Amino acid sequence: MVGGALLVIILAAALANLGVIPLASEHVPVYDQLLGTVAPISIFLLLLNARLSSLARAGLPMLGLFAVAAAGTVIGVLAAGWLLDAREWMGQWHGPLSGMFAATYVSGGANFNALALHYDVMKSGNLYAAAAVADHVMTVVWIALLLVFPRLFRGLLKSDSQAPLQDPNDDPGAEPHQPGKPGLHDMVMLMALGAGAFVVSGKLAVWLEGLFGVQVPPILILTTIALLLAQFEAIARLRGTQMLGMFGAYLFLAALAAYCEVAALRETGVLGLKLLAFVVLLIAIHGLVVVVAGKLSGQSAETVAVVSATTVGGSTVVLPLVERFGRADLLLPGIVLGTLGNLLGTYIGFMLVYGLT
Repeated sequence: MVGGALLVIILAAALANLGVIPLASEHVPVYDQLLGTVAPISIFLLLLNARLSSLARAGLPMLGLFAVAAAGTVIGVLAAGWLLDAREWMGQWHGPLSGMFAATYVSGGANFNALALHYDVMKSGNLYAAAAVADHVMTVVWIALLLVFPRLFRGLLKSDSQAPLQDPNDDPGAEPHQPGKPGLHDMVMLMALGAGAFVVSGKLAVWLEGLFGVQVPPILILTTIALLLAQFEAIARLRGTQMLGMFGAYLFLAALAAYCEVAALRETGVLGLKLLAFVVLLIAIHGLVVVVAGKLSGQSAETVAVVSATTVGGSTVVLPLVERFGRADLLLPGIVLGTLGNLLGTYIGFMLVYGLT
């Protein structure tokens, strides 16, 4: 009923809080590698199955829903602040904290610390610590809920679950990836391609910024490389892209679950509970806005869940959702929207700070 991805989150979070595996707050280098290296390579491998027609078909409706989801986040921040009288207990940090939460839930966690550093929110002490813990905990909880989203909203939203991972009608002339067990050659080639593309994308991003002053997210370059390679027949014949990609995605989810530190939230006391209530209310309003928009626009529950995931968790959390739903056609649009969120999240956060101060 819940699927492997959700079980990974639950088990890893439980093991981390019981002390069996380290919590993320202990600064475990392997977690950084799983989040920063394994997750992008997993995206690369899964995109070797991508059909460009899926981007054209799902792109525009998902783009509109993404805009609504981002607006839902901003509305959630403002409504939560008003209902909980956040200006009273956040004090001078009300604007920056509101901007930080808006940024992180429009684009994932990448922009949370960007605003924190600019406004020196770290100097707020327990307030910053409580905000970071509440953000991590609720991100994990929300992604877990999105994995069972179609079941939760069955009857309210239509469901396209169990759709084939590859639709032969997408591109009749395309060579599908070969079925069956991958051999040693397949595994070595895929791992070499993934690692090589990851390094090249990082180098190209640095080169483009130095030469033209343009900041291109490495994940966007990695996605482009995957799409180009996917058009070659020799790549299409490789087996194991789905297996290796999802293995990496599950490891990523385990590392993400290690951020769900219950003791740290308890240690922040009343302030931590207030911030947790703030984030819960924010996410609930975001979810309500997205569900209503999905219903009115006739989008499926799977599409709504993926769009919400791109805002709350960013590009990387799309992987386990599309696998869980059997909707590989949503992977490429989800990655593009997650990248768009990364570009816009900081700007939206700063605009909200200016509006509240």
